[in-house]
Amino acid sequence: MNCLITGCSGLIGPHLAEHLLRSRADVWGTYYSGVAKLGSLANHVRWLQCNISDADNVERVVDACQPDRIFHLAAQSYPVKSWSDPVGTIQANVLGTLYLLDAVRKRKPACQVLVFGSSAEYGNSSAQPERIPETAAMEPDSPYGVSKVAADLLSDVYTRVYGQNIIRVRPFFVIGPGRGSNVFVDFAKRIVEVERGHADSLGVGNVSAVRDLVDVRDAVRAIWTIAEKGNNGEVYNLCTGQARSIREALDIMLKFASTPVRVHTDKAKFRPLDTPKLVGDSSRLRQLGWTPEISLDQTLADILQFWRTQSQESSGRCSAA
Repeated sequence: MNCLITGCSGLIGPHLAEHLLRSRADVWGTYYSGVAKLGSLANHVRWLQCNISDADNVERVVDACQPDRIFHLAAQSYPVKSWSDPVGTIQANVLGTLYLLDAVRKRKPACQVLVFGSSAEYGNSSAQPERIPETAAMEPDSPYGVSKVAADLLSDVYTRVYGQNIIRVRPFFVIGPGRGSNVFVDFAKRIVEVERGHADSLGVGNVSAVRDLVDVRDAVRAIWTIAEKGNNGEVYNLCTGQARSIREALDIMLKFASTPVRVHTDKAKFRPLDTPKLVGDSSRLRQLGWTPEISLDQTLADILQFWRTQSQESSGRCSAA
């Protein structure tokens, strides 16, 4: 099976690529610019540079790899950035999805496509149930959330009108060891700086927010389960159904620090609008046979250790230079 992962150099992509390789798939991965952080995947994934906002570029990628299954992760994935660059967010997330679906429709119509949305599509959870099901109203509260709703609706239209094999996945807060950008990566990097004597405190934003935290390795198992057992045209929340505050998770991470870390509030880290609670209903996914296996303590310890290792490697390169 030929599998294409767009946006393969983020947090989920490398973990997913390793899973696919173990399943003996031929794996192609796209990255946006510069040099992809290849690591151990360098000689196993076929890498293609791709600007997902360029229709011709997207068509060339589909032509090159002739995929049987696509995991569409490429996106502008940061809600905060969407406030400063709403145009770029819409171009990448909406037009990028449109270009990919259209390229598949014209060049590989039997290909299965998993389109990754976001819990940000649900937005203001004050009007939502305790655990948000896939059928809940979509009330995004950022340009990023709006872009993901638009991509979601495009996917639905292409399924219904053209009969394409498209499944929509709405991840909640996926975290874990690896590259990417989220609040726990920021926490881990700063804690490592404090451990090494390069900083004296950790600045935080809104830590009262409640989120549904999913380990990236559990997420990859869920993605594979959806690809293998999910229904065409369906939507699946990728979540645990468990509510954890950012403060609670930060306290767990601080427990693993090798030295006491002082925490202070940094107003610059607050978003213009921050959804107080986003917790998903995972029933539909669990009906396919998936359950989360990795504890939050293990996830947070692994994130911290990953960034300790990255820091050591970076220091080694600087010393060698």
